[in-house]
Amino acid sequence: MNENDKKVSAENNSEKTIPIYKSDILKGFFKFWWVCLLLAFLIGSLMFISSYRSYKPMYSCSETLTVETENTRISSSGISVYSFYYDATTATHLADTFPFILTSNLLNEAICESLDVKSYSCSLSASSVQSSNMFTITVKGPDPMECYSVLLAAVDNYPKVARYIVGNIKFTMITEPVVPETPYNPSSYVNDGLKGAAFGFALGILLILFYALIRNTIRMKDDVRNELNCDLLGTLPRVTFKKHKEEIDRSILPTNERIGYGFLEAIRLLRNKLINALGEDEKVVMITSTAPGEGKSTVAANLAISLANLDKKVLLIDCDMRNPSIKLLLGVEEEKEELYEEFEYYKIIYLERYNISIMTFSNENQKYWKMMKVGFLKKYFSILKEQYDYVIVDTPPSGLVADALSVAQSVDAVAYVILQDTVLVSKIRSSLESILSTDAKLVGCIINGAASGSIGYGYDYGYGYGYGYNKRGYKSYARYGYGYSDYGKPKKRFGIFNKNEDDS
Repeated sequence: MNENDKKVSAENNSEKTIPIYKSDILKGFFKFWWVCLLLAFLIGSLMFISSYRSYKPMYSCSETLTVETENTRISSSGISVYSFYYDATTATHLADTFPFILTSNLLNEAICESLDVKSYSCSLSASSVQSSNMFTITVKGPDPMECYSVLLAAVDNYPKVARYIVGNIKFTMITEPVVPETPYNPSSYVNDGLKGAAFGFALGILLILFYALIRNTIRMKDDVRNELNCDLLGTLPRVTFKKHKEEIDRSILPTNERIGYGFLEAIRLLRNKLINALGEDEKVVMITSTAPGEGKSTVAANLAISLANLDKKVLLIDCDMRNPSIKLLLGVEEEKEELYEEFEYYKIIYLERYNISIMTFSNENQKYWKMMKVGFLKKYFSILKEQYDYVIVDTPPSGLVADALSVAQSVDAVAYVILQDTVLVSKIRSSLESILSTDAKLVGCIINGAASGSIGYGYDYGYGYGYGYNKRGYKSYARYGYGYSDYGKPKKRFGIFNKNEDDS
């Protein structure tokens, strides 16, 4: 490859990567926005409480004085004459020596003696105005009245202590000290709480960015080959329905006139590729996925109906023993179903509307487990191959329970459904390895719910909500025709919920 080809390839890769990262960030934000708010609330609250508890109001009281230094001279009569004069140097010297005076405890003892206390909680400091004889004493502490009292005592006792260092001095008060009314350190716990909330929200954004960075899913056609080392059997576009006030048919089946041409054509292409991938005597095909909600039941039902359109005799088996969904998806009402065959563990129903037969198992006394043995399934599937042209087997997610592995050892081929940009590649690989460990023939992967333009597909139809009927006759809606929450508890299936038509 020459340098120009390398540059073009790098540009193409960057064009593909940038929107993917944006998509991951947006998906992460819509999925974990509550984490940002939660972190903002928790960290903001903690910083607010911490700042509120640690806050102590401090008061400051100060007084500015002028300094006069004693001047000694001899008069004409030989008598010493004392006078005071302004000396800026002395004021600066006093400010410089003030810390040493404090550490000597001379001033502290003098103040305590004046106030008749053993100690005080205030701190003292001194500063001088440059090139002047002005001198400022400042007292800070938690009690405003104590600060005021200590300041007055310090002014009275300071000259007595300082005379040992700078000689006799005299203070002249310039500003009258007053008792401080407001603290010089206003409370900041509200601002601290807001800062903590901002920090928590930013931390949530960083977590979302980290999620987008490590999130590795199947998005493009090439990902199936590059990430999974599997062939791509087909791509099904996403199907959505517009909102209507009245009830409309939302089933994702070829019989629904509201389904767009793109989805129907994708099903036909998938059917043809599946037929070409199967050998002459390979008729039993298992449809599975990694996780719930990837649309494998919908894919299985559409494949069965599409194969039947070729005048083939097709049997669709609902091998999801714990949470069967095929009857719900196809709108089969139990009280109106017409039995074709019924046995101890299962029954076969012919659906004239779709020209297919479906097999469901009895949940009574867990009898269906007797059929889940590999030896029995192989023997039974060989009998079905003589009666039907194609047998499509819908199983539970292979990444969730082990039922799919028992079926995989008994079928002729496996088609693997992957919902675009949903399940992590690591989980898909693990599930595929489990299936391949049974020596099953993997004919390829099916990317389901592909968004327009993201996978090179020219259609924008989307996957919406389909519905069927439950045992009580109420309409039930299912996204992608399948879903779980707590496996084995049908009432809590994620993505499938029952809604009474009379409910608002």
